[in-house]
Amino acid sequence: MKAEPRMTLFTGSSKVAEMLARDLHGRIKLEDAGWDWKVLGPDVAEIDYVAYTSDQDAYAYSGQKCSAQSALFVHKNWVQAGFLDKIKALAQRRSTKENTIVPVLTVNNERFQSHVAALKKIPGAKVLFGGELLDPTSHNIPSCYGSFLPTAVQIPLQEFVKPDYYDLCCTEIFGPFQVVVEYGDDDLDLV
Repeated sequence: MKAEPRMTLFTGSSKVAEMLARDLHGRIKLEDAGWDWKVLGPDVAEIDYVAYTSDQDAYAYSGQKCSAQSALFVHKNWVQAGFLDKIKALAQRRSTKENTIVPVLTVNNERFQSHVAALKKIPGAKVLFGGELLDPTSHNIPSCYGSFLPTAVQIPLQEFVKPDYYDLCCTEIFGPFQVVVEYGDDDLDLV
């Protein structure tokens, strides 16, 4: 590197952060976010507000922000109260016409589809909503970018924590995607 900046601010992946820290001899401030998660405990309150916030956290800007919610650990009380139906309804109202679904710049359709397919092979996993590409007649997004629906894939907690699946479940898709894990009172040690 020829330039010798006094300080660099960087937001992004750990791989690039490590390279920059080495090349810049430590003269760097890092914000290395990534796989962010939310845990909803057993007490259900303000369900509409929490659903709206979860939808925004996961799918605003098509999930292309460092604070995007990549995983949602949700107590069974929220599931019984209809929380997953609420976030599904909110995600399904998003559209390219209203710019609430935009091109995904770093994950193409092939990568998205292969990730969803791999997660679906986990015992008990299921697509809660999304999991598909946008209707090609509904947009003009170039094929080099991702164009997929806001997606949530539910993974059983007992499978999520297994070494065979953990890394796959924690893979960040920098797009409108999250893993949902339901748990109960007896599962706190695993959460």
